[in-house]
Amino acid sequence: MSKGGLSVFLALLSLFFGTFVVMTIVRYISELLFPNKDIESSSELYWEVFVQLIGLRDTGDNANLATKIIGVVTIFLGLVLFSSLVAFITQEFESRLQILRQGQSPVIEENHTLILGFTDRVIDIIQELVVGNESEPDAVVVILSKQEKEEMDNFLRNNLGELKTTRVVTRNGSITNLNELNKVGIKVAKSVIILNDAKTSDPDEVKTLADARVVKAVLAVLAANEEDSLPSIVVELHSHQYRRLAENIAPGAVTTLNEADILARILVQTSRSVGLAAVYLNLVGFEGNEFYFYRPEKGWYSVNFGELPFHFSNGIPVGLRHANATLTIKPSKDYQLLESDEVIILAEDDSSIQFHSQPVVQPNNFNYGDCCKTLERKPEKHLIIGWNGKTPITLSEYAKYLISGSEVNLVVQDLTSQVKAEFDIIAESYSDIKMDALQVNLDSVEQLLRLKPYEYNSISILAGRGENSEEIDAKTLTILLELRQIFREYTAETKNQVTTELIAEIIDSQDTDLVIKAGVKDFILTNQFVSKILAQVSQEPSVMSIYEDLFSIDGSELYIKPISLYFSSKELGRLTFADCVKAAQERDELCLGVKISALAQNKNQNFGIDLVPSLDKPLNLTFDDALITLAEDET
Repeated sequence: MSKGGLSVFLALLSLFFGTFVVMTIVRYISELLFPNKDIESSSELYWEVFVQLIGLRDTGDNANLATKIIGVVTIFLGLVLFSSLVAFITQEFESRLQILRQGQSPVIEENHTLILGFTDRVIDIIQELVVGNESEPDAVVVILSKQEKEEMDNFLRNNLGELKTTRVVTRNGSITNLNELNKVGIKVAKSVIILNDAKTSDPDEVKTLADARVVKAVLAVLAANEEDSLPSIVVELHSHQYRRLAENIAPGAVTTLNEADILARILVQTSRSVGLAAVYLNLVGFEGNEFYFYRPEKGWYSVNFGELPFHFSNGIPVGLRHANATLTIKPSKDYQLLESDEVIILAEDDSSIQFHSQPVVQPNNFNYGDCCKTLERKPEKHLIIGWNGKTPITLSEYAKYLISGSEVNLVVQDLTSQVKAEFDIIAESYSDIKMDALQVNLDSVEQLLRLKPYEYNSISILAGRGENSEEIDAKTLTILLELRQIFREYTAETKNQVTTELIAEIIDSQDTDLVIKAGVKDFILTNQFVSKILAQVSQEPSVMSIYEDLFSIDGSELYIKPISLYFSSKELGRLTFADCVKAAQERDELCLGVKISALAQNKNQNFGIDLVPSLDKPLNLTFDDALITLAEDET
């Protein structure tokens, strides 16, 4: 028994057949001394002993006494041995099932996406991968986590929709254990996503410990693979120090992502341009439009970047990847493409991307110069409610974008000395922007009224602390509803329409419908934004550089600009999307789509956002509508 299950099985089997031999000999001797008339040959004797031993036949009424005694002994021995053998097989079978239920068995898949860790973010990641894997007949996502397999399976079953061509396999184990990593096929995985189990709102010591575990997991993944056969590794880290460590462990193989940094930058941009959040949701991830790298087999036929959009029937080029792997977003329209250049193109699917040697659409010959205008930059006033890891970045980003005389205020439930000190450092660094930090009881309507929230251009409600995403979102939605009620009462009393934009940081993406019904035109979905990026970068690491450029104040950013900057009223009725692309080029901008203001509240119509329509699509635009462009600034 100490040698394990196989030895026990062989021992029981040996005892059974040994007993069969012994009882056959005894019965044979008995037949010689006291023969039964029913037994005519030795083969019948063997068969009768065997079936008695396994309990399928008794001794029979016509047998003599000696035969009956030997038959009873045979049946008793068979009852003990055969039952033990059947019980052992049953126990081993149940043990194997238990191992499967506990997620201890090896994964036999190859070329799969491996997710290390299990957080609320995993649902959005899998949903994105399901969309991205639609063209694959049998895609697999494997999850390794310390959580029980049954618990993970139940969570996924209750929260995931249709998986289409993707299968999800869960395993229980440590994400830093080499044996556990080998068990989930780390050496044959296509890509690895390492999740961070600390939220942005957690204390610094919790985030530091979680970052350390993620870096340890990176080391384990590298140790389990050969250096020249590493999968693409995408990790989520909070600390700049740990991000630097992770990237330096295996330069080029590890891509790091900081939730707070990305979302803070998106928050600032979306608060200053209504509808931009819906654009970002359409850009990141696999659903909707995404970025691809494309180079035709027959070359670029000496076209420049300004001519390039009109050579694609589907998709808009936004930049280039050069032979040295560097990226250029929105190069000069006069840039002559080299044969080694790859185009970064925004399209709905890579199968629809095709370069034509001749233009497929010619824009109308409007006199764009007569109607081109610029927007006057004015001082802005923004309010941030709540303090978490995104708040310092958000304050700094606002200060970089805004002109002198603008105002950015912070409101928190508890203005601690640590928060005040960090806020003062940022305020002193941008002395031309007025910044005040206030302590306000966010549960008090009277104190919220004293802030005069209707005077702000935007109010951003950042997620606070809580036991889980449901509790955090409940607090955010409470503040959101209070502000909406204040706006309604102000409008009823003064007859003045409130133009303040509300942006709520929502942890659980399933709460978005609640936000829409509360009247928010622009909102942030933490899990969706970051999870979409994690999923897409895991399949194409180079996409991360594109996002970093778009989310940064340096270079070009996304803006939603009024149509009046590009066309006169007499031209609006006969426009195609190709005309919009050409008009944006005349302002040294790159047009990615249009925003229809009449559909801004319609979720089924993507909140009026139409990205990358066909170049020949006719557009019935009004002066209330806008173009979505990639530009140097908002003017």
